[in-house]
Amino acid sequence: MPTPMEEYLFDLHGYTVIKGAIDPDHLRAMNDFLDALPPLQIDQWYGNIDVHTYGGIDGMNLQNIIEGGEIFERLIDHPAWIDLVRHYIGPRDRPFINEGFINIRGKGGYIGVHSGGHVPDSRNRTGRSKGEWCCCLLTLMVPLTDVAWGDGPTVIIPGSHKSDLPHPMQNQNSGISSGPGEMLEGATEVYLNAGDALLFNDCLCHGSAERRNPGERRMIIFRYLPSLYAHRFAYVPSEGLLARLTPERRAIVQPITPRRPPVK
Repeated sequence: MPTPMEEYLFDLHGYTVIKGAIDPDHLRAMNDFLDALPPLQIDQWYGNIDVHTYGGIDGMNLQNIIEGGEIFERLIDHPAWIDLVRHYIGPRDRPFINEGFINIRGKGGYIGVHSGGHVPDSRNRTGRSKGEWCCCLLTLMVPLTDVAWGDGPTVIIPGSHKSDLPHPMQNQNSGISSGPGEMLEGATEVYLNAGDALLFNDCLCHGSAERRNPGERRMIIFRYLPSLYAHRFAYVPSEGLLARLTPERRAIVQPITPRRPPVK
């Protein structure tokens, strides 16, 4: 569990680093898995893993990576971070994984800076309310290779989850309009050794710097939300019901359409 000082700094800055979260043998096994992959294309399925990108420049995402075998399954509740996740999600709820993937990014790749405390939505963006933790979206990132200057490190603006003002360089939809994250004044590059973990309040203004070095940036990303965002009783709408509903009703009953591999 975090010390009082660690809690204070997480509340103040919005992030913490867990050194040596994953052991070398586990890291080696995951890198061996990636090295053994055949050439993959965006929108292709590799078993139950979906090959995805947010926008091309951000690289290739192996979405649903927990379907890749036991070496990835053990990340779901890894002892290096799961107690911290439960602690910062808050005492009144349990975490579930909203997204779990590996991002692979080559030279020139980056993801624009986005989010921030100013974004109006239904989430508590500060992570605290009435003396309790209630982080509504936590992001956990673990590099499989060292991330130093030029390797495309994650960038954050410390404390921006509490700001009611957008960064002057952000566009109106809360993303950076152009260019990599290091261009943003006030951004901090987070350098990590392979196996370290970065846990942060996803309401921070964050993104990544451009990868300038040869090779690949390999980063595991898990996003944990309070389980109240899932269906209370785990009901799944029937195909018959979905077929009868108007698009407006369907969007309320099933706001996220299940994405599954094509039937062979």
